[in-house]
Amino acid sequence: MTIQQCKYVLEIANCGSFNQAAKQLFMAQSSLSFGIKSLEDELGIRIFDRSGNGICLTDEGAEFIKYARQICKNSDLIAERYNKNISQKLYISTQHYDFIADLFARFLMDEGSDSYRFSIREIETYNVIQDVQNAYSDIGILVIKDENLEIMKRYLKRRKLSFTPLLAVQPHVFFRKDHPLAGLTLLTKAQLGKYPYVSYEQGEHNSDYFTEELMDASCMDKHIEISDRATLMNVLMVTDSYTVGTGIMPSALNKGDIISVPLDSQSHYHIGYILNTERTVSPITKKFINRMISVLKSI
Repeated sequence: MTIQQCKYVLEIANCGSFNQAAKQLFMAQSSLSFGIKSLEDELGIRIFDRSGNGICLTDEGAEFIKYARQICKNSDLIAERYNKNISQKLYISTQHYDFIADLFARFLMDEGSDSYRFSIREIETYNVIQDVQNAYSDIGILVIKDENLEIMKRYLKRRKLSFTPLLAVQPHVFFRKDHPLAGLTLLTKAQLGKYPYVSYEQGEHNSDYFTEELMDASCMDKHIEISDRATLMNVLMVTDSYTVGTGIMPSALNKGDIISVPLDSQSHYHIGYILNTERTVSPITKKFINRMISVLKSI
């Protein structure tokens, strides 16, 4: 089986026809048909059912196409990663924090290279760790609760990852500027009790160690789970809900519609980054780290 054969399958499925797929691939239909037949014979399955009305995926074909997409995606990522015509490459994975998005945007503005390939992924905590462990990303940005810090450091060390904390911050409550609690300068958990609590879902890895928020959602009467910052912002702006975070939110991103108030708590967040200890840190990654240190020191 070759990557090219996987691409053939994807193109045929996308076009719904061998003839159209052959045109898109700039090849003879007979050559395309031979490539698919060879693949089917090798795997011992039938990928497409062919009839006078066209083609459709078999059950085996529908399963195979899932793997084919992943194979082609990984192939494209490798080709892009090692493209020698691109001088600067930086791949970042992070939890969902506005200040990281703002930092990344300002870093881009300062980048003077003629060519670069930068990527930032806002994903679940477990996947941030996986990205760096598997060398998909050069650096991961994590915010860890202080009661979980030592446990998380051991967890990361077993995966040959290091966590470098840069700043400890008091937890803050985020809500809309017209929220009933907006006039207070310090909040307690009791005061938040009747309002909906919003947190980021962590998928199947829904451990307390991976949560991005300080508070335990299991004891909340009203709890909303979301997966992206855009949804979070919309929910906060039109309801009396709240979330708990670092207190760092660049005004340019929310135009003052969302405000933060310190939460009365003995716990703190540790903002830092993770690196793969078996990889050499690239100059561009070091540059990003230095920029992050500079920004956090100014807070």
